[in-house]
Amino acid sequence: MSKLDRRSFLEIAGKNLGALGVLPALSLRAQDEVPEVAVIGAGAFGGWTALYLREMGLSVTLIDAHGPGNARSSSAGETRQIRASYGTRELYSRWAIQALERWKERQREWGKRLLFQTGQITFGSRPSMQVTKTVLDRLGVPNEVIPPDELARRYPQFHHDGAEYGFYTPSTGVLLCREACLAVAADFERKGGELITAKAMPGRRAGGRLQEVTLSNGRTVSAQSFVFACGPWHPKMFPEILGNKLRLNRRTLFFMGTPDDDDRLSFPNCPTFTIQGVYGFPNIRGKGLKIGPYWDSGPLDPDTGDRTVTAEEIRKAHEFVDSAFPPLAGQPLLETRVSPRADSVDRHFIVDQHPELDNAWIVGGGSGHGFKHGPMIGEHVAQRVTGKQASSELVETFKLKDAVF
Repeated sequence: MSKLDRRSFLEIAGKNLGALGVLPALSLRAQDEVPEVAVIGAGAFGGWTALYLREMGLSVTLIDAHGPGNARSSSAGETRQIRASYGTRELYSRWAIQALERWKERQREWGKRLLFQTGQITFGSRPSMQVTKTVLDRLGVPNEVIPPDELARRYPQFHHDGAEYGFYTPSTGVLLCREACLAVAADFERKGGELITAKAMPGRRAGGRLQEVTLSNGRTVSAQSFVFACGPWHPKMFPEILGNKLRLNRRTLFFMGTPDDDDRLSFPNCPTFTIQGVYGFPNIRGKGLKIGPYWDSGPLDPDTGDRTVTAEEIRKAHEFVDSAFPPLAGQPLLETRVSPRADSVDRHFIVDQHPELDNAWIVGGGSGHGFKHGPMIGEHVAQRVTGKQASSELVETFKLKDAVF
C-alpha cells in the first residue's frame, strides 16, 4: 500500500477518535503496538482477509479461538469443491472462475499442492442445465452437455438411470481445505502478521465505535478497525444482530471405501459429482469416495455440538451408495464427519458494517459455498475496510438483510 493509501485508511479508520479522546493521532510507536485491523476468525473468509490486508501494508492481528482449520470450524476437514455452476447467480460463477486462478497462483507461490483438477459433472434435467450453461457460455467457461447414451459409455461407475443429461465442466476440482487454511495463516505470519489463538469477544464501545476485543487468555486487543469473520459463531458474537439472520445447519459427510482393483471412482478417473441430490468427490489420497447428502439434520452448536453421525444416517448413506455406485457394493464406510454450516437468509455472503459500530465489519454467511471464494472475499473485504470503492452490485448483494428465518 502506498503512503497516500495508508494515510487515507488511517483517516477513515480513525474518524471521530480525536473527539472521543481515544487513540489520538498515532505515532510510529503506537502504530507498532496497536494493529490497524484486527480480524477475528481464521477460516476461509478471515484468513484471506487478513492476508490481503497485510499484503496491502497494514498492521494486522488475526485471532482464532482454536487456530486455523480447527475441527470445530466450517473450514476444517479434508476437502471442499470449487465449481463454477451457480444457475442464474452469475456473480458467484464469475468469482469462482477468478478464485480458481488465484488458488493456482498461490499454489505456485507456496510450493504446496492444494488443488486437484477433477472436473465436475451434474446428472439431471435439460432445463436446469440450460440455465447454468447460458451463464458459463457467456463467461467463456468450457462446458459440455452429455446425452444419456454417452453418459453410460463415459461414466459406467455411476448408476444414472433417470438422468436426462449430464452437465460437465472440466476446469473445476477439489481443494484441500484444512491444509489451505494453514497455508494462508502461515503466509500471513511470514509476511509480518500476528496470529493469536484465543477466543475473542467484542469488548468496550465508545461513541458508536468498538475499542477492543477481550480474549480468553485475559488479554485485550485494540485496533482501529475490526473484521468479524466468525462463521457459525456469529450468532453468539452478535445475537442481537445475527441471531435470526443466520441458520446453523449440521452437515454430515461420509467417506466410502473403493475396490483395490477398480480405480474408476478415484482421482483422476472420476470427476466431482452431483447425483440423486447428493454431491461428492472421488477418492483422493486414499480417503475414499466422499459423499455429502443434502439432508436437513437440524442445528449444530459449534462449541458443544456432538460430531458423531447417527445409525440412521449411516444406513441412509449406505443405501444411497449402493444405488448410485455399482462398484461400491459391499464396500466399508471408512470415515465420517459432522460440521456446522452458517446459511444466510438468501444464501448470499454477508459483508457489511455492524449497524451500531462504525469500525466493525461482519463477514460471513458462507452458506455451504464460501470456501472456494475465499481469495475473492478476502480481497473484497480488504478493499471495503480500507475505504476503496466497491461495485454497487457487490455492496447490495452482500448487505446484511432484514429478513429472518
